[in-house]
Amino acid sequence: MFNRLRRRLSYANVVSTLALFVALGGSSYAALTITGSDVRDRSLTGKDIKANSLSGRQIKEGRLDTVPRARNSARLGGRSAQQLLLKCPKGTLPAADVCVETQARPPLTYDSAVQACATVDSTHTPGRRLPTHGELRKAFDFDLLGPLAPGGELTGEVYPSSTRPGSVDVLVMTSETGRVAITPDTDAGAKAFRCVADPLN
Repeated sequence: MFNRLRRRLSYANVVSTLALFVALGGSSYAALTITGSDVRDRSLTGKDIKANSLSGRQIKEGRLDTVPRARNSARLGGRSAQQLLLKCPKGTLPAADVCVETQARPPLTYDSAVQACATVDSTHTPGRRLPTHGELRKAFDFDLLGPLAPGGELTGEVYPSSTRPGSVDVLVMTSETGRVAITPDTDAGAKAFRCVADPLN
């Protein structure tokens, strides 16, 4: 058997077998002994690093540039954060999560006041409405509105009329501290009013 093996041994066989052992041993040696100090700065590329092997500990995130496709990441639909903040329309002030008109409108019946508010800015917004008692009361807490109109101001709160079946009586705020009265939805019961709008951006 030894003779048969000896006959097959040649210079090429020996050298190729030796080269194989050196190559295998050399790569395992490199894997065990190469450290970060052996690698020249900026010599490694993304292809040299195993996928998902780096975390926030190894990466200084503050030094990363914006990803090209994420340049608009601070925007929504092209709008900046400032443009998305809710704002009140001109002539109104924020109170109780709505925008209340700063000036009272001339007296109208409840039904006419509802229609008047609904048509304000209705071409580009949902329109406006009469305030609830709570919204109107809260608006006067800020002392930013003009005085309450003489005779009180209409709210959007209605009750079935006890004297006119099928009609409504309307809650009117008669003082800036929240006192109330009831007025009929008739010309005789017309009162001043303010419309309220939802904040928009």
